[in-house]
Amino acid sequence: MARKCRGWAKCVCTVKRYLGNVSGNAFSPPQQGILTVSENWVVLKFGGTSVAGRKQWDTIASIVQARLSEGFRVLLVCSAVAGVTNQLNALAYQPGSAQRRQELLDVHLKLGRELGVGEGQWLEDAEQQLDRCLRDLEHDPGPRHRAALLALGEWISTRMGCCFLQQTVETVWVDVREALETVPESEVSPARQWLSASCHAAESPGLASRWSALGSVLITQGFVARNKDGETALLGRGGSDTSAALLAGRLAASRLEIWTDVPGLFSADPRLIDGARLLLEVDYSEALEMAASGAKVVHPRCIRAAAATKTPVVISDLNRRDVAGTKIGSRVTGRSGVKTVTCQKQMAVILLQNLDARFQVGFLAGVFDTIRKRGVSVDLVATSETTTTLAINCESNHLGSDDLGDLVEDLSSRCKVTLFSNCVCVNLVGRGSRTALGRLQPVMDFFEDRPLLMVSQSANDLCLSLLVEEGEHELLLQEAHGVLIPPDPGEADEIFGPAWARLQPLADMETA
Repeated sequence: MARKCRGWAKCVCTVKRYLGNVSGNAFSPPQQGILTVSENWVVLKFGGTSVAGRKQWDTIASIVQARLSEGFRVLLVCSAVAGVTNQLNALAYQPGSAQRRQELLDVHLKLGRELGVGEGQWLEDAEQQLDRCLRDLEHDPGPRHRAALLALGEWISTRMGCCFLQQTVETVWVDVREALETVPESEVSPARQWLSASCHAAESPGLASRWSALGSVLITQGFVARNKDGETALLGRGGSDTSAALLAGRLAASRLEIWTDVPGLFSADPRLIDGARLLLEVDYSEALEMAASGAKVVHPRCIRAAAATKTPVVISDLNRRDVAGTKIGSRVTGRSGVKTVTCQKQMAVILLQNLDARFQVGFLAGVFDTIRKRGVSVDLVATSETTTTLAINCESNHLGSDDLGDLVEDLSSRCKVTLFSNCVCVNLVGRGSRTALGRLQPVMDFFEDRPLLMVSQSANDLCLSLLVEEGEHELLLQEAHGVLIPPDPGEADEIFGPAWARLQPLADMETA
């Protein structure tokens, strides 16, 4: 039989102040005096797969106990249970679907029973919140109420998690909207202001004092913030990582630990290259370039937020706790050169040919103004006397084939346009990436019978990008990795740890 959540009064102490705010009603953070307390915080972020089962939550509880024994105050930042945000998003477009509503509740009820908190007050509150959000969406299906509904996943997972942790350690739920307020952006669409907003990174001694006074273990939502009017807004893709970094900065935390289902950043995607090696340490600039260039373990905005407050970040695997993981910080290692080979799919390459470009004042300004009016961001650009080549990430710009066609039509009024719509950008990333040029001859042989659409070197000498047509990139990745990344000798050095193939048996042993 499932047990009721013991210590519910402790868990609910701050919940009751905010009950109802997920639906989009104005949120007002509590006003409390500043106390003098320790600032020895560590922030632990757990993603959707890391909060999806009893085994994962048992591991989370043991990590919390370990950090407490090390003398830290602990803040847990949790995502929605894996798959729940997608369910909520589907429900946002069918708010009257009783079946989708029940499926969503059943996911959480099943997990609540696994955790021994199936009869907790959280379920009744979740149903109330869900029904309120759905009524609001039926009345107004815009991004404001959609954001409130999508935020519910994190709200429920952290409420359940609080109840579970209360069985072994005093834990307090706090609403992240007390700490994170979005920045108004006049140049972005209304949908982005609600669904992919931004927050400033900064320390907040007052917040650290208030939250320290509540207890030694706190739990809160990732992905969620409030706008200037106190209404629920979201931080977009990678929002839980980003909010964890922002909170770590506000608390002046000793470090941010991101617990996920991989041991850290690798020298390539291990799903494509078994010999990909774990990166033991990279600096903020390299990590940001890796994240922006296709390494999806951590989001670029998370790295920017951590770098702004100089918060060390450690990426670790919940299923391989004995693996060191990747450390990200301000220390610059002595070795220069490529550390990872990444790729970005769904890229479009646009060739703009204008024989009079060098005599036509403002040609490029006009091109970029046309692109700006379409709300599109350009990733890479290369120019010559008669041709300008642009690379655009269709996924991050939310561009479909019709959108690309409209953009090409707009640009065609200025010059001759050639579009390559299905491309991949292979990126060679690392401090001093230009040092790799002398070693790339075997890689360049790859292009003897294949088109190279574009080459671009970043101004900060952190990335060399090669644009190719889709279907050719995997072989190019393998060849570049083989040339530029040293093979695993069986022992770690300053930068490179074990290869993925050597880590896999560890995972198999732990799951056996």
